[in-house]
Amino acid sequence: MRGVHFKMVLATVLLGSYLVASKLILREVPVFTATFVRLATSGAVLGFYVGLKSPGRIRPSRRDSLVLMMQTIVGVFLFSVFAMYGVRFTGAIEAGVILGMVPVSVSVVALVLLRESLSRRRGVGIAFAVVGAVGINVLNAGSSSAPSSHAALGALLLVCAVLCEAVFLTFGKLLTVAVEPVKLSLTLSVAGALLFAVPAAIEFDWHWISQVSWQTWALMVYTGVAVNGVAVVLMYDSMDTVDTTTAAAFTALTPVSGTILSMVFIGEPLHPYHVLGMALVVLGVFIVAKEPQPATPAKLCPPVTADPGGHLAGQFRGQVCTVTGGVDARPI
Repeated sequence: MRGVHFKMVLATVLLGSYLVASKLILREVPVFTATFVRLATSGAVLGFYVGLKSPGRIRPSRRDSLVLMMQTIVGVFLFSVFAMYGVRFTGAIEAGVILGMVPVSVSVVALVLLRESLSRRRGVGIAFAVVGAVGINVLNAGSSSAPSSHAALGALLLVCAVLCEAVFLTFGKLLTVAVEPVKLSLTLSVAGALLFAVPAAIEFDWHWISQVSWQTWALMVYTGVAVNGVAVVLMYDSMDTVDTTTAAAFTALTPVSGTILSMVFIGEPLHPYHVLGMALVVLGVFIVAKEPQPATPAKLCPPVTADPGGHLAGQFRGQVCTVTGGVDARPI
């Protein structure tokens, strides 16, 4: 497996732990407060790192500013609300359907908006991954002890989260100027924290906040550093090498890692369909990963600009250049 694939696998394992951590966090902390603490922690850590390693401000164009605004609203705020409430009303393993369905939704959006091609081999790989990921969650949901009304509401919220994820991943390809992964993640973390500040302040109460255990505080810090920091930067960095459809297939590994971590930390039982589903996901990702990457199409160079860190917006190849854009630097 190539280095880029290893980074994507590691990122999806960390993202899978987010589902389990969220389930544990929501036992003591409300949704908006938990999300605000996570994003604020991520912003502080990434801000410190950027200040040491790569100082300088991001100066996006008006078009890129609109793209970032849309990503923040849809991919940070709405995704977090839908996903967190979905986890609350269902379970950690069932919530894996969020990213289990992402390969389908992202592939469709990428085909429509980005006009990316879908080969037969890649389609087969995505089909295996989706069947395995969805199968785990559907069968597990059928044996869930949660009230049917709550399970239905949770499923609806998770579907909404999937749609937000697909829009976010696709819109990231519309950025015209290359931005360092850590800086883009920092920007979205800070913007997301600002969006959650008001609702978090409304639901804040000194009585219950004093009852929160140190383990829950540690989990919120962990999701901010490991998930919103390390995982999204790894995934974003990988997206400069692979296309959207390939990255979407790798996200199907998230419910696999979520299933394993749910059994270890929450005590959920392992069933034969879990093993079969995880095997299908791994097979699907392997099929997609083994396909050679298509060459990046070149386009006429726009006027050359440099960001504050001194990085050129375009990579020159004679009279043409390719402009690199980011995708998954979202703090989920």
